[in-house]
Amino acid sequence: MSLPKNDNQETTTLDFIKSLQGTKAVIVPITLNGVLVHQGMKFDVSPSDYNKFLSASQTGKVSVIVASKEFLMHTVTPDSDRPLLAEILKITGTLDHILPKVIEGAAPNMEATLD
Repeated sequence: MSLPKNDNQETTTLDFIKSLQGTKAVIVPITLNGVLVHQGMKFDVSPSDYNKFLSASQTGKVSVIVASKEFLMHTVTPDSDRPLLAEILKITGTLDHILPKVIEGAAPNMEATLD
């Protein structure tokens, strides 16, 4: 997919890039052992939330696991889903399943080519 062409390609490119900024809503259905326990848990991820997560996970002050859990707990909405998410994250492997889906959903689809 390429950007729409117009007389001022720079403006079109800048507008496109700006449209990718801001908070992204990510919906992650939660199924455990074949049982749908949540139709779609919603996470609202802002660039600030993501940057704080990266910083926290790389400083060494807290473990990557703690930084990841705090990121998910901070971004889940509505607040009423936090207790359920906290319980789900106590199950082995759930953090490894949910976190990448949230990150992938918040980031734009990027492809690198070596042309």
